[in-house]
Amino acid sequence: MKEFEFEFDRSFFLRLDYGKDLVRQLEEFLTDREIHAAKVSAIGAVRNAVIGYYDQEKREYVKRELNEPMEIISLLGNVSLKDGKPFCHIHVLLGKNGEVYGGHLFSAEVFACEVFIQSLKGEAPERTFDEQTGLMLW
Repeated sequence: MKEFEFEFDRSFFLRLDYGKDLVRQLEEFLTDREIHAAKVSAIGAVRNAVIGYYDQEKREYVKRELNEPMEIISLLGNVSLKDGKPFCHIHVLLGKNGEVYGGHLFSAEVFACEVFIQSLKGEAPERTFDEQTGLMLW
């Protein structure tokens, strides 16, 4: 087990820009504010999204494009460093008319999105390649 200890630092509410990519907007905000470790949550709606899951046997992500408007039922994630830059690791549940899709969020075009970011004070975890899983982990 790897352990990192933090203290809460600054908190932010963001309303993301319509039509722009959710993940890119978050990473730009984090870079501008020099935030290297944080907790992220959000609600809202997207016009489309790319989500996926990690196929453990093939050691690759399987992606699914969702090309329709959906509600963000839940969006949770964390921020760490990858290649020296803030990296958002986000999982999402998206829904419409009783159908729910979930997984790792690669991208999403924002319709309306309200984000809460809790930055953390302490040494930021750095993602490196993990031989056992094939993933970039802390």
